[in-house]
Amino acid sequence: MKPTNRLLHPKLIALFLSLLSWCAGSTAKADSPQLPAEIAINPEAGRDGWLIVPVQLGSENGETVWMMVDTGGGSTELAEALESKLGNPVGTINIKRWNVVTPHKLFAAPKLYLGGALLQMTGSSISTVDFHDSEAGHPVAGILGIDVLEHYCIQLDFAAGKMRFLDSQRADKQTWGKAYPIVPLNDRDHRPALSQNLLGMQGPHSLIDSGYLPGDGWLMTNYYRQWTNQAVPASGEARWPDGQFDGETYPFVSLQEKAVESDGIGLGFLARHLVTLDFPGHTLYLKRQSDGPLLDPLQQSGRMKALEPLVRDLLRNNAPAVQQDLLQIQQSHATKLEQTVAQKLAATLDQKPRPAPADLPTDITEQPLGDCHPEQAGVGWLQPSANRIPLSDEVFSPLLDAGTIHATGLFAHSPSRYVYQLGGKWTRLRGDAGLHTAFQLSAYGVVFVIKADGKEVFRSSAIRGASQAHYDLNVTGVNTLELVVEKAQDGNGGNWALWLDPTLFRAAAKN
Repeated sequence: MKPTNRLLHPKLIALFLSLLSWCAGSTAKADSPQLPAEIAINPEAGRDGWLIVPVQLGSENGETVWMMVDTGGGSTELAEALESKLGNPVGTINIKRWNVVTPHKLFAAPKLYLGGALLQMTGSSISTVDFHDSEAGHPVAGILGIDVLEHYCIQLDFAAGKMRFLDSQRADKQTWGKAYPIVPLNDRDHRPALSQNLLGMQGPHSLIDSGYLPGDGWLMTNYYRQWTNQAVPASGEARWPDGQFDGETYPFVSLQEKAVESDGIGLGFLARHLVTLDFPGHTLYLKRQSDGPLLDPLQQSGRMKALEPLVRDLLRNNAPAVQQDLLQIQQSHATKLEQTVAQKLAATLDQKPRPAPADLPTDITEQPLGDCHPEQAGVGWLQPSANRIPLSDEVFSPLLDAGTIHATGLFAHSPSRYVYQLGGKWTRLRGDAGLHTAFQLSAYGVVFVIKADGKEVFRSSAIRGASQAHYDLNVTGVNTLELVVEKAQDGNGGNWALWLDPTLFRAAAKN
């Protein structure tokens, strides 16, 4: 597992999948039940959070519990903490989670209400799971699986922030976008799937999985592809940052590789669209609304949007294109900060050696450490990186983002250590330090430490969330400078620490 506090929720596959209605025919009935009212989509959904909805347990005015909308979940499940409200168990069931089968208690299914309407459910029982996750301050108490969702035509409008339950037989579908048949995942597993994947390949079915985060989806390992007699991608075909779907290119597509028997399309990819899941009609409609992923910092509030072409070419490692992008930015109306950030990012593709601070000419009076060569560098996750975030499928931008964008700095996931030779030629070190925006809610916490010739001269308090540390130190006569990041506690998940604009200063040399 990657060292992040956000864990991928396991996909829950019930043994009674054969009961799914699209195998037996349409679920539409002459007397359609009341549909739930329109619901607001939580702002985190499709960005860095699940889609969660408030469900009333037992009655329309019953206790509200937050549940994840999970089209990849074979059955609806509640947290074990709610077992006291469900009566006595009526049996057990074996549930498969990412190829691991575990037994769970079964209870008579309670009535569940959403948007003022009683939810339909295939089957009469419900299982419980050990569920300790939370989202946007709400403890998540389970999932709404396909045994509930299959009864409805559900529209997810991420642009408007709305979740709608529609009458698919009477609705005007002209504005829903392109239609794709929903098919069973395979002969044994009837969860909803599409007959293509995010490589643009036809044939291997991809699970439609609104409960999958982070990223856009996954590909089965080549071993499983061969074992299931599926097409194996050509070497380099599944590469960051672009994906293909139905002949269209999608930038910043993040795909993980998993030892499972299918490919998958997750919430991050779905959230780029107006999504209409017409389960009774066995059809998925997609209307593209966003070029990049919703969680991409470049797409949020237009921050640094001028850098988007450069960032894409940077992630493709296309140095000539990056230089052309940089020239266009410098000739545009981009802000001074945007131009500086663009310049620093472009320089990260330059293979020329950087100088140690001790070797710089004396007429240079101000020098960012991100532009210097460290004598030693090590980080606890990924690799040391200056003036950018290293390539990763967890963060969709190389920008040094800690709530605001910084032009220079060091990626320093704990535990980390950068060592610089100053040669006794500098007098002050100033800068800030904090956590990457994407992990401020999930990081266990870090402590920033600075040492001068082996002596500790700065130690921050435990940094969590959006808090930051500022340092302004006298380094007169110091030969060796160390920037260290420690864990604030035993856990190391999400500790994406950043040294922000650490800069050396000295007086101008006298003639």
